[in-house]
Amino acid sequence: MGRTSAQERRIMAALDSWLRNVQASGAAERTVTAYAAVTNSFYSFLVESGLSTEEPTFTTMQAYRDHLFDRGLSPVSVRYHLVVLRSFFTYASSPELGEDRFYEQNPVSLYLMPSLRKLGKRPYDVLLTDEQVCKLWRDSPVRTTHPENWPRNYAIVILLLTTELRNAELRALTPADIDLEEAALRVEHGKGDKFRVVDLPDIAVVSLRHYLASGIRPDDLPDTAPLFGTLRSGEWKAGTKQWLSELVERHVRSVTGVPDIRSHDLRHVGSRLDLNSGMPENELQAKLGHASPVTTQRYSGRLMDRSGRKSAKKVFAERDLQAKRSADKLTAFYA
Repeated sequence: MGRTSAQERRIMAALDSWLRNVQASGAAERTVTAYAAVTNSFYSFLVESGLSTEEPTFTTMQAYRDHLFDRGLSPVSVRYHLVVLRSFFTYASSPELGEDRFYEQNPVSLYLMPSLRKLGKRPYDVLLTDEQVCKLWRDSPVRTTHPENWPRNYAIVILLLTTELRNAELRALTPADIDLEEAALRVEHGKGDKFRVVDLPDIAVVSLRHYLASGIRPDDLPDTAPLFGTLRSGEWKAGTKQWLSELVERHVRSVTGVPDIRSHDLRHVGSRLDLNSGMPENELQAKLGHASPVTTQRYSGRLMDRSGRKSAKKVFAERDLQAKRSADKLTAFYA
């Protein structure tokens, strides 16, 4: 193995310092892991391309961007890599580091960022129409490959829409975290390891009661076992991030006909409905678990015009009506 150059030692030290600072700042472990994967990819590119002995420049970052595209990464993924590296170089070139400053400037220019405008992705405020959300409220099983899983899939989608939990937060839920009598759930370890309590509307309570009574989740499991999951080799296991996202995509597509709606999209849809039905922004911020109101505004979109706000309230009225129907059906079925 050849000896490392001074530049290689500098960037390794800078990356190590930045990642330790990210971790010390309270970032979730998965975030630190994701950042490390990006920086490892960048460092490997520098070494393999022979650029590791040079000071990173605009041209270096341009070459790395083109390298990512050549690997087949999407514009969204390429942009993510560059955003992470821009954050790294902002830290490494910060005057606040004093004598420990690694670089004089940040080589990751905004001009390098791939534009996402032409990707055809729907804006967050039009991911699902109000009419399509109303279809998701309805506890009316549609024809699917595994109709026996409807109570589970329906409860998951309803929870995501009404509580706006993150994918990882929902997968970490256990029955011990939920109080159906008080209509509330606890998020023990949200993003940044933060705790919060989220109210459950009636439709979420009823959907959970139906799911727990369906037998999909084995009755002999302790309350500390995952609320949602699958049986694998006779053992109850929590699903993966991909499992949950694909489950949501299939369910939403089968009910509404809209493809490519994932678990995180429902977080945006739910927050948009909350905002436009009258929830104050500070309450919505607390519900979502955001540290900054700016992030909440980005999630929920802009306040709609009067007709849009009226429509959002009608969606909630339809939600409450469906909750009553579902409660009556559940009572009759298990009477």
